[in-house]
Amino acid sequence: MTHLTPDDLAGDMPESALVAALDDDRDGAVDEKAFRAALASANARAEAVFGGDVPARYARAADYAVRIFLLDAIHRRHLDSDSENPWTRHAEKQEARLRALASGTEAIDSSDDGVVIGKPAKVYDARGLLS
Repeated sequence: MTHLTPDDLAGDMPESALVAALDDDRDGAVDEKAFRAALASANARAEAVFGGDVPARYARAADYAVRIFLLDAIHRRHLDSDSENPWTRHAEKQEARLRALASGTEAIDSSDDGVVIGKPAKVYDARGLLS
């Protein structure tokens, strides 16, 4: 589960937009309950791809995806349509990436995807002789 705070999103979204989307009691500040609910939704979206907890080896990729899902959810909470929401396409791409990781069609490292060279390389010197 990814843990974020409203301050963690400062580089991605202006504070005024966060307040506009997450200030349910209209006191001019982000409501913690609303933020936690949006974050829980973003975490659930990432976990749903894996059918449960995110495997540790994919934690960094999932953390980034949760951040994007959270930004998308905040914009949706602000009642922005998909065409007005700059995070919709990014969220769809991150979900597709997590699905690829979960299904094994994409790998974080080269240990499982068959690209590791398992045989010694054949190296020829300047005279064309195999070394």
